[in-house]
Amino acid sequence: MKRLQSLLLVVAIAICSTFTTSANNLETAFEPDPRMMSLEISSLLKNHELDLKKDVRANVLLAINKDNEIVVLSVEADNDEVKRFIKQKLNYKKINCAVDPDVEEFKLPVTLKAKS
Repeated sequence: MKRLQSLLLVVAIAICSTFTTSANNLETAFEPDPRMMSLEISSLLKNHELDLKKDVRANVLLAINKDNEIVVLSVEADNDEVKRFIKQKLNYKKINCAVDPDVEEFKLPVTLKAKS
């Protein structure tokens, strides 16, 4: 009987320590990190079918709404096709990273590479 009680005690301690460790990892996983948002946005824009002769740069002003969706406020670029592409690819797409609630707008430089 003592063996069973000891075994149950060891299992209980192991389970409690596992839950504590995973709770700490969840807290750090959801800290706002601008690099994560930038990586998610670049993955949304990386496969384009635009016929670009040279690399095109654009400045994108965006916000994140309460549903964690990107809202494109403006796109500054010389090419209208690039503007449409960025708006189409980003507007109201959900992101899976934490965002700082104190920041209302994000300014993001974007470079679309020409196909070689």
